[in-house]
Amino acid sequence: MSTKEQVLMALLANPGDWLSGDQLAQQTKRSRESIWKAINALRKQGHQIESRKNRGYCYVGSRRLDANAIQIYSDQQFAGPIEVVAQTPSTQILAKTFLSHHQPRLAAFLADEQTAGYGRRGREFYSPAQTGLYFSLILPNPTNALANVGLLTTGVAVSVVNVLQRFYPNKDFALKWVNDIYLNQHKVGGIITEASLELESTSAAAFIVGVGLNLTTTDFPQALQARAQSVDPTMPVDRNQLAAALLSSLVALSKRYATADFLPIYRAKSLVLGQQITLQVGDAVVAGVAEAIDEHGGLVVRMTTGERRTFTSGEVVKVGLPA
Repeated sequence: MSTKEQVLMALLANPGDWLSGDQLAQQTKRSRESIWKAINALRKQGHQIESRKNRGYCYVGSRRLDANAIQIYSDQQFAGPIEVVAQTPSTQILAKTFLSHHQPRLAAFLADEQTAGYGRRGREFYSPAQTGLYFSLILPNPTNALANVGLLTTGVAVSVVNVLQRFYPNKDFALKWVNDIYLNQHKVGGIITEASLELESTSAAAFIVGVGLNLTTTDFPQALQARAQSVDPTMPVDRNQLAAALLSSLVALSKRYATADFLPIYRAKSLVLGQQITLQVGDAVVAGVAEAIDEHGGLVVRMTTGERRTFTSGEVVKVGLPA
């Protein structure tokens, strides 16, 4: 481990506390000059580190995403590579490129900005620099089966909301089936789950989970202003800390999502249950009342004809008044 990484680990272990140069030198077994150089290198990477004579150094946060900080915040428990880039068309593309050259394995890809971020049906996800968190997570699929994908998607949504609730305890997050995160009737985040299929088979070697969150964004394009917002432009959070919490939560979910133990929370957070909805399924548009989320994460809809149908894919494009 480099001196820079050791110093960062020591600072993050003592947030808000002052550590003298001597303390850092003793902890890392490096010289005071090496500590000074490491501090300056960390500052150039966007880490905000205050210094005071006779007190030393105090870590106060970071303006940039940093793979080392994310790994440290996750207690070194993320058993795969973490890649952070300043800009990319889409973190989903980074993940797919990685899979095209490697056997399926746990890996995370984060970007400060996406120029072509996308969600379901290829719809653009606005991803400006520094005000959001955008990442993709490769989850190997040891069984290769495509069963219970609906549970994975709904489970990811609950996991993300649970973590957001910890960072924003006063916010009342909601979910629009199947994977949009809402606040005050406005979208603040989206999730996409794509399968990496084995050639000449219908099995999935891995799932690529993409998460996009607008945290402090205020300058939405005019076309989005009526339906999108940020979580809280007045309350910035440490994005490295948030990323670490989300990655840890999603890895834990990947080992148990088949239990469906999160479905009661998903149903309680649902924006669509009991509502008249319009659902886009491929090229077809159907309407009815969303009556239930079944045990596989499917949406049960009572059609205008009275027939009850269960949908495992599609997008709710309109939510009306209670039936």
